[in-house]
Amino acid sequence: MRPLPVLFALLALPALADQAPPESPAVPAPPPAMPAAVPLAPMTLGAPIDYGVLTVSRERLEVSTPCDIGLYLQGNLAARLYQGQSVTLNLPPGNVLVRLGQLGGGHCQQLHSQTLRINAGEVTKYRIAMEPAGLRLIPAPLNY
Repeated sequence: MRPLPVLFALLALPALADQAPPESPAVPAPPPAMPAAVPLAPMTLGAPIDYGVLTVSRERLEVSTPCDIGLYLQGNLAARLYQGQSVTLNLPPGNVLVRLGQLGGGHCQQLHSQTLRINAGEVTKYRIAMEPAGLRLIPAPLNY
């Protein structure tokens, strides 16, 4: 038997007893607590709403024409509506001259106008209908 290694092992025991045990692998600390949720205040607008919303829809069965329909506002083409489409526009309050025309060649160049009243903060919806006099915008319910 080798007495020297055994002697060193016995002498090292008291020194090892004074040392702290080795630490176990680091366990991550729990994340810091989230701050308490702050209740949200109702949304408030800093400035009044200065526009109205106009929605115009072209339903498939309302207007039986192969032509596209042009929506003109104040004399300028604002939208081109195909069957089944709708357009939504934000407009300044007041009276707006609206013209509807069938776009395309030949027999598609009809224009009929009407004036709509746009009120600030209001949403209005119209549908395009074919009448004997031509295309017209008819008020529609918002869920239409």
